Amino acid sequence: MNKLSVFLMSCAVSLLAVSSPADACTDFRVMAKDGTLIVGRSMEFAVDMNANLRSSNRMRQFADTAPDGKPAMSWKAKYGYLYIDGMNQDITVDGINENGLSFEYLYLPGETQYQAVPQGKESQSIPYYHFGDWVLGNFKTVDEVRQALANIFVYEQTLPSLGSAIFPLHAVIQDATGKGIVVEFVRGQMMIYDFMGVLTNSPTYDWQITNLRNYLNLSPYSPKPVTAGGFTFSSTGMGSGSVGLPGDASPPSRFTKISFMLNSVYPVQTAADALNLAQHLINNVDLPAGLVRSIDQGKESSDITQWVVFKDLSHKILYYRTYNDMTVKGVSMSKIDFSEKAPLLKMPLAQPAYIMDMTDKFMTAK
Repeated sequence: MNKLSVFLMSCAVSLLAVSSPADACTDFRVMAKDGTLIVGRSMEFAVDMNANLRSSNRMRQFADTAPDGKPAMSWKAKYGYLYIDGMNQDITVDGINENGLSFEYLYLPGETQYQAVPQGKESQSIPYYHFGDWVLGNFKTVDEVRQALANIFVYEQTLPSLGSAIFPLHAVIQDATGKGIVVEFVRGQMMIYDFMGVLTNSPTYDWQITNLRNYLNLSPYSPKPVTAGGFTFSSTGMGSGSVGLPGDASPPSRFTKISFMLNSVYPVQTAADALNLAQHLINNVDLPAGLVRSIDQGKESSDITQWVVFKDLSHKILYYRTYNDMTVKGVSMSKIDFSEKAPLLKMPLAQPAYIMDMTDKFMTAK
């Protein structure tokens, strides 16, 4: 990368780091009756993420430097995985490993403060941008991750190619059994919560869960007519049971809306059904350009849904779509060589829009 490219990227990242709208990601899971678990997740940012889908092989080496200059944790990955990067940098934003363990990073501005590394614990420390690699490369299940988290410290550290930006993030880690945890870094402490099935952004996860108590009256059923003062009042139409359901794009509203929808939709039977339902759910939080805006130093920016991923943790398939091409594409992990000597793979997520021409499918009407 030349100096001009590095400079332009640093400017973009700095703008993104201080801009307020870049916090609109949504994450949830759908479980089918056949046992299939699908993770749905959207990525909304105001600056082009230039995202790629990459592979990481078994025995890939990681080594970092702790804040005091001493060696941080180093490891060789036990498992291969697919992951989505950010800013065309080799950083794991989202991924799935060959055991069906899933990792997603989402924005948590105004709340995140990564951990300090105690003296003598440098070899147990990981920079936040390699947290996803550590999870996906070393563990099969959420239980394994939870146990290992008690012995590590996740610290902030800049990357030269990204300027001085530190991204405030929280993570959700899930496996094919349906177990999941949310990991946040608040006031320098690692907080671990059982995952109830939805994650968005700020405030913290415990606040979002408590806030759901304000919406216990919501129902997928329309209310029955009420008689008062000699008059009978009926609802204005279908959907009246969910009057009061938030519809704006803020993190608490998206958290509430997706939680209500997951609790209300009919159970699905198969992997195909779960994938279809996940697409319908994620459509409810999609952001077209201009819907969510901010102005910083006289410059206007807008969050958009840059990409969406659907991960089948049971069958190890990663599906995705992008802003300009809503066609769902899939990558089967069984077809990827994750052996140590295999080449590392990479392809940009963004592709030209694809529209299937159905003209030749016409048949003569009888």
